[in-house]
Amino acid sequence: MKTQVGIIGAGPAGLLVARILQLNGIDSVILERRTRAYVFERVRAGVLESGTVDTLRTYGMGERLNREGIPMRSMQLCWDRQKADISLDDGTGRHLTTYGQQKIVEDLILQREADGLPIVFEADVSRLDGIEDAPRIHYRHNGEDKVLECQFIAGCDGYHGVSRRHIPGSDEHVFLTEYPFAWLGILAEAAPLAARRGFAHSTRGLAVASARSASVGRLYLQVEPDADPNAMSDQQIWDELDIRMDDGTAAQLNRGPIIERSVARLRGYVCEKMRHGRLAIAGDAAHIVPPSGGKGLNLAVGDARIMAEAIRRLLTTNDTTLLDSYSEMCLRRIWPTVHWACSMCEALHIFPGQTSFQTRMQYQTLNHWGNTEIGQQRLRKAQLGLPYEI
Repeated sequence: MKTQVGIIGAGPAGLLVARILQLNGIDSVILERRTRAYVFERVRAGVLESGTVDTLRTYGMGERLNREGIPMRSMQLCWDRQKADISLDDGTGRHLTTYGQQKIVEDLILQREADGLPIVFEADVSRLDGIEDAPRIHYRHNGEDKVLECQFIAGCDGYHGVSRRHIPGSDEHVFLTEYPFAWLGILAEAAPLAARRGFAHSTRGLAVASARSASVGRLYLQVEPDADPNAMSDQQIWDELDIRMDDGTAAQLNRGPIIERSVARLRGYVCEKMRHGRLAIAGDAAHIVPPSGGKGLNLAVGDARIMAEAIRRLLTTNDTTLLDSYSEMCLRRIWPTVHWACSMCEALHIFPGQTSFQTRMQYQTLNHWGNTEIGQQRLRKAQLGLPYEI
């Protein structure tokens, strides 16, 4: 099989690259290791920066988003039985939007299928070759070994994918930190409360209350890295959330059946070498941020915008200028965003062996963000996200 661009991974980055290329008259084939059903059911982040929303609308993916997206114009910080309500309105009309990554993936896949364009599910990519000038993707599908020949490879296959490993010397450009805790994430049939939406620091560990829709809540508890997601009953989870989110007002969360639960380890990871020859990586293949900032999906969209434009220029005019600066341009958004997400992570979680002094230092950080003008400005600017260069 031959195409202009071979895309590995049907997550937000790969699907958006394909969509942008399609609207610029460039053909692509997407290879996805998982089944179609798995990809549709995979629950991920759901807080979108205004730039992400604008991007999806620009490329014709705004219909359902406009209908179901929930504006988020404020958030709470809770710590030491107090709270701060922080406006996310910077005076320019920008705000955050709650709209699950799962829905974005569904929208992009359904549109691609409606347009009759190829996505090969259950395609297990084993290796890449010819990335200097004539790329080929070797994969197995339906029990047969196959090859996709293309002019460029977009590696959007995540942290454990094959793409990054085929960038020579990439391991020498990897920066990684593993945090000694995880998040137990739940989806619950319980209407989220606008007045109880945000992050809570507790000496028992972090808690987060967010939304997926007007009737479904997305909530998190800090747990041990090897925690069993089924170890706690529904009631125990709700009780623990209320304890950790105590802001001194006796207000409690709406409760309802928990319909999904999972545990995710927290890490910060950046691969600074994001391109070699006719292979480039984007999204989780290039960077992972702690979920406390809600930034992973938004970074992936930024990568996809730059990658798609760099590929367009390469294939239509043989201009490699943007491709040559791809890593550098992406990293100008990646590192400040990773820094913010890690700063939030380190201020909101309880670390093993943490002393009372260290807890007081966290209180000071949270007090600065929540109760000072300059701190609120910093939080608001970071949460709303950096502008795009492309």
